[in-house]
Amino acid sequence: MPTQRKQSKPQRETDEPLADGPVALDTGPRSLIRTLRILEQLAAVPQGATLAMLSVELQSPKSSLLGLLRPLCSYGYIVNTEGRYVLGPAAYRLGLSIMPTVSISRIATPIMRELVDRCGETVLVAVMDREAGTAVYVEKIESTQSIRYSVAIGTARPLYCSAAGRVLLAHSDEEYIERYLRRAPFTPLTPQTLTRAADLRRLLPQVREQGLSITIGEVSSDVAGFAAPIFDHQGRVIAALAMAAPVSRTRADPQHFAHHMREAADSISFGFGHAGAALTMAPGSEVRTAEPAATAAPEKRRRMPAATG
Repeated sequence: MPTQRKQSKPQRETDEPLADGPVALDTGPRSLIRTLRILEQLAAVPQGATLAMLSVELQSPKSSLLGLLRPLCSYGYIVNTEGRYVLGPAAYRLGLSIMPTVSISRIATPIMRELVDRCGETVLVAVMDREAGTAVYVEKIESTQSIRYSVAIGTARPLYCSAAGRVLLAHSDEEYIERYLRRAPFTPLTPQTLTRAADLRRLLPQVREQGLSITIGEVSSDVAGFAAPIFDHQGRVIAALAMAAPVSRTRADPQHFAHHMREAADSISFGFGHAGAALTMAPGSEVRTAEPAATAAPEKRRRMPAATG
């Protein structure tokens, strides 16, 4: 008599360690993104995550995730320990090989170019010189407009009256802030310069809360400055992203500049691994180039005084 073939049971999705054997790879661009998101998710939870947790967080079926988890386990990028997936030695080796190439220039420059495209103004990165009490420009991409802000790399600006300086000061430790407020000269550079320590002390919490500093004509009467903090993977502010422009071009819609400044700084922070950041300004995703000033010939570009907010 013919024997009846037994029906195979459907594979059960579990959080058990994956068995060795042939692996059916889930291939294609979407699978690549899912794979990277798995690694990002596990990097954010050192205690690890179960298959069910990954399915919820990544909004992906367990069956699809299993097809990606198997090769990741096979190559050592993740490890399944007691039903929880954690990053494996291959992932850490990859991270260590990347770290020496991490620099403000490498991460910030593409975002800075995108910000210049969208706003049409000069963009800079500043770091703090704690001893001198200044913000020092270490990166810049100038506007292509005929009348634009220009400054040399290495130029320093006071913390008390520049937009970048206030961002860096606002995110310093309280001891340094108090020492600076006692010792800063508060020299008036223009009639608009803030010159009282009490006023700056009241302003700094707002800068921290809003994630933005705006100055109008405080270093140079005809220059407006916008700045936002850049965070690293430990949540520390390591630099400030700044934008400088003629006051006349920012007066009509300052929130336009503020919005893009926050997005750009957040995207750079994302590149440094800051947990609270998101890639909200992907290079090349949108271009809003400002129209050149109609009153000046492009071959005769006038640079504004070397000053910033």
